[in-house]
Amino acid sequence: MSILDLEEVRSSREARVFSGRDAGEAARGRFQLDRLEKQGEHFTVRVPEDALAVNLSFFLGLFGPSVRKHGEDEFRRTFTFDVKPVHHKTIEEGIRRALTDPDPLFR
Repeated sequence: MSILDLEEVRSSREARVFSGRDAGEAARGRFQLDRLEKQGEHFTVRVPEDALAVNLSFFLGLFGPSVRKHGEDEFRRTFTFDVKPVHHKTIEEGIRRALTDPDPLFR
């Protein structure tokens, strides 16, 4: 089990919002998700307690490729989110958008 702690990719100590597709993609690279997923890893995702938001664009940059690769059910088995309830809406919307959005920028 690998821990993906978003504290490690916070843009500054004062940052309370995780946003931007590019930032999400950079976090994906920093966590080496493509390599770890090929090894069959399971992940617990942690969002800092003081984070106000994980924006949809960040979620899609970080997890969009994984959602599309695994599909919803396998993604949910592979990734566990240890987050405050306020972040669940973004996670759910992110999963839905990764699977259904026709925008090629998200692919």
